[in-house]
Amino acid sequence: AFIMDGNRRYAKKWNIAEATGYRAVFLAVMCMLKYCYELGVKYTTIYAFGYDNFKIRPEEVQYLMDLMLEKIEGLIKQESIVNEYGVRVHFVGDLKLLNERVRVAAEKAMQATVNSTNSTLLICVAYTSTDEILHAVQSSCLEKWNEIQELDANQAQNGEITEEKQELKHIIKLVDIERHTYMGLAPDPDVLIRTSGE
Repeated sequence: AFIMDGNRRYAKKWNIAEATGYRAVFLAVMCMLKYCYELGVKYTTIYAFGYDNFKIRPEEVQYLMDLMLEKIEGLIKQESIVNEYGVRVHFVGDLKLLNERVRVAAEKAMQATVNSTNSTLLICVAYTSTDEILHAVQSSCLEKWNEIQELDANQAQNGEITEEKQELKHIIKLVDIERHTYMGLAPDPDVLIRTSGE
């Protein structure tokens, strides 16, 4: 997993435009992904745009959205690294926070790679772990509530309280939460690299 961090510091250190810093980091990550795929790494994750990124200057957010759109569209081109190595792409996070063009492009990229099976690339956008936990808990509660409602309806017809219903009402288990996490698509990373050197 790669946390793409330090883009502005990189640009400042080398006295280049922030936009150039972002593009340099993207190129570095693409090189790293290529090495990963050549080495047979099955799952890679890029933490590309977190919740906190929405708090930066609006013009910088807009630039990042434009850059993200450009790079997402590039992922599904025939000559892309994704097609070359047979990589399935998943965008994870609260995608409804993205502007519509970026969200639609992400959905297209996921659909275009749905049959790729060599590797999996998770791209975290509009993501934070606390939101992921909240999403997983809320989804688990809703799922449990729906199961209980279904059993209640069946019990009303049968006139009996089943052992299954008694057990179901007790708790939400860890496996329920894990099933609803954004990152549940892949195992936990073995190596986490934060590019800023922090």
